[in-house]
Amino acid sequence: MKKYLILCFILAFTLTSVNAQDKDSNHVCKTDPCNHGVTYAPEKGDFTAAMVFGRGAYLNGGLTVPSSYYSVSGDAPYANDVDANNNSITNMVGAEGRYYVSNRFALSLTGGAILRNTPSQLNIPAVTDVNGNVIIQAYDAVVADERADVSFSVGGQWLFNTKNNRLFPYLGVAFPFDYARRSLYDPTVTVDNSGNPTITDLGARHVDITAFGIQAVAGVDYYVAKDVFFGFDIKPVSYTYAASVKSPGPGLLNLEAENNTVSFFAQFSFKLGFKF
Repeated sequence: MKKYLILCFILAFTLTSVNAQDKDSNHVCKTDPCNHGVTYAPEKGDFTAAMVFGRGAYLNGGLTVPSSYYSVSGDAPYANDVDANNNSITNMVGAEGRYYVSNRFALSLTGGAILRNTPSQLNIPAVTDVNGNVIIQAYDAVVADERADVSFSVGGQWLFNTKNNRLFPYLGVAFPFDYARRSLYDPTVTVDNSGNPTITDLGARHVDITAFGIQAVAGVDYYVAKDVFFGFDIKPVSYTYAASVKSPGPGLLNLEAENNTVSFFAQFSFKLGFKF
């Protein structure tokens, strides 16, 4: 239901903008000579900002935190932002800004970040009487959980004119960087009937993924109004290198893994943007 509402909103916004633009284009001048037309093309010094929709751009495939009881997982990182299925145009994945250093070339910055932190709380054992009846219930520990997903990309785009003064295709190159982290710490301490304590974690267990690459970019912007546009782009060729480091605890050996991903026409995004 959510995605249909978003699509309806985008469609209504488009129709409203086009209708308003048509009225502006067809008005009768009373004081001005109307000897100039509406300019849709971005110019030197312009800045555009856009919401980006599509498949999630955060690279966190293989982000498995080592278990405190079993072996360290050998899951390698992988570029989960490249997938043959389950792409969605209604999923907002970040924002894009472009600054036009000339009428034909723009610098671009795309990205987003998600940071989460859950502090730990020590467990409290139950209080019982001599018969084993619970007087005060036990409280479980709160597991510390830290999460970070960061994704951004810098690049440049070359703009081209067409016979349609609203339509502007472009080609470019982008250099993406991704970082993801998961960290867990279970402060639970239990004591058996003999008084022997069991400590779940001596310190935090965590896994980090760092990735970077290079991408070719091809896209098109269509201005539905003078300063409002819809855009679509695809990555004809993309290369991503990802490396993960798993730490099962303080003083223990880390497990490292690497991954290389090459994709062709497998990543796309849809944009709703504004020109300033």
